Amino acid sequence: METYTSKLKFIRRALGEVIVARDGVNVAATCPSCKSKSSKKKFSINVDSWNCHCWVCGIKGRDLYRILFNHVSHESAREFRERFSSDSKEIKIQVEEDKKIELPSGFTPLCLETKSRDPDIRDCISYLKMRGLSTRDLWYFKLGSSTSGRFRRRIIIPSFDYEGELNYFSARAIDDVSKKYINSRARKTEIIFNEINISWNKEITLTEGPFDLFMCNQNSTCLLGSELRERSLLFKRIVANKSPVLLALDKDMSGKSIKLANLLSEYCCSVRILNLGKFNDVGEMSRKEFQAAKENANNWTRERSIKEKIASIRTGSLF
Repeated sequence: METYTSKLKFIRRALGEVIVARDGVNVAATCPSCKSKSSKKKFSINVDSWNCHCWVCGIKGRDLYRILFNHVSHESAREFRERFSSDSKEIKIQVEEDKKIELPSGFTPLCLETKSRDPDIRDCISYLKMRGLSTRDLWYFKLGSSTSGRFRRRIIIPSFDYEGELNYFSARAIDDVSKKYINSRARKTEIIFNEINISWNKEITLTEGPFDLFMCNQNSTCLLGSELRERSLLFKRIVANKSPVLLALDKDMSGKSIKLANLLSEYCCSVRILNLGKFNDVGEMSRKEFQAAKENANNWTRERSIKEKIASIRTGSLF
């Protein structure tokens, strides 16, 4: 087993100078993934377990091997595997592995079933066409369904991370049922829905849910809920890249849109808010209607924020 000193020497050789925390266990280095955007030492490494995490771009791992392989050099990754990969098995306290996300049993890609004889599959495809989706969209969003079980007659929307690994899925019923959505179990704050499709140097459209993405431009993702918290991976990635943002949240979330616009502005991110007009959400719009609204979206400014606050004040007689 390697000594503490030998571990520090290896990290310094692979990643440069480090800052050792008071506990002596954690060290901070320059992140090998986002170092071009930040010179701060925000890449934390536990020299006992080899767990690592960047507090700026969100990259993380159970050990350094994959990060060294992808962002430093194959030689450093190979040396790490040969010298240190057994260390994590010898520590007394193990970090529980996240349960791997898998698509529902019997997942059937709809792009391959356009001439299916199965009535449920045909109904799923007809539902999507009624919502304005084409065969090309079935391929692009990798939509699927299942011919049996609890996911029958549901549109399954998978999500993939920047490396192409499945990290989430949402299944929406095409019928009027009490439970419209069934979602995979995962920590939503650690997920960027379909990050594989995102260019961080271009304006990113943010919607509330996956179904809203169908009518958006390709460079879009969703919050998987009603809020975007500062600790979430999506927020960190936007801030780290100073990505411009177009907020296209549901009409009943106008207050939260304003709050989020102000928060992103504080981090020097350019923000615009989409005017939904007569629609309640982007999912109700056509692509043409979304594009027109996008072109007319105005930049969010401090002056506009003040005006919105004033407009929200309720007035009336005291008597």
